[in-house]
Amino acid sequence: MKDDLFISGIYNWCDRWCERCSFTSRCRVFEKEETRKKNNPDQDVWEAISDNFKETLELLQKNAEELGIDLEMVLEENETDKIESITLDQNDSENPLTKWSDEYLDEGRAWLESDTTKDYLLQLQEFATLGAITYVEAENSVKDLEESLEVIQWYLFFIAVKIHRVLADGRDDFWKDYPIEERGNLGTAKIASIAIERSIGAWGIIFKLMPDDDRILGLLAKLDKMRKKLKIDIPDYPKFIRPGFDWK
Repeated sequence: MKDDLFISGIYNWCDRWCERCSFTSRCRVFEKEETRKKNNPDQDVWEAISDNFKETLELLQKNAEELGIDLEMVLEENETDKIESITLDQNDSENPLTKWSDEYLDEGRAWLESDTTKDYLLQLQEFATLGAITYVEAENSVKDLEESLEVIQWYLFFIAVKIHRVLADGRDDFWKDYPIEERGNLGTAKIASIAIERSIGAWGIIFKLMPDDDRILGLLAKLDKMRKKLKIDIPDYPKFIRPGFDWK
């Protein structure tokens, strides 16, 4: 029967980006809400973002060292902070994750709403016209920019929302009696981490296109701090098994 194809609860642990999901045919919510023509997942984009995530972390460290920025000091990963943060009993507004996610939302939105991309596209057009780069190179840069911006825009609010949810879930012991791979608070942390890593990969691509924009470096540093602190505060979140997505 058709109902046997659906994965129970899969829609609870996704990023809501149906156009790039491999499990739409097994998602009951997608079937009910689908109003467009059936489309295929774009795996190439995610592979590029994933590969660039690793490169971006190296690039971030290299640029931070050149600018004299100590990323570890900024994160303040001392033993006292680790012990306190694991309990997640701080008021949400006092938790660094809340502060950083809210700042990232505001700063990222400001960057997206600025004339930065418009100026860059005009510069590309000028370079191509003057023969400094080929039109093919310009078109490839535009494609990389557009795909990266799409990823960043999709996850911009998503990250802040999930971070706030993680902290709210950590205030009680509701999930303690569940198997670790089924604890909902860990699932929220896991998809927040996925969104952060994909955003890092996307910003990394844009930073390669616009290496002189220090604001991008600041946004990358903030995302990396959130990524590291999630691992400190909720070290078990990788063990959560998202239905469908994490099945082997």
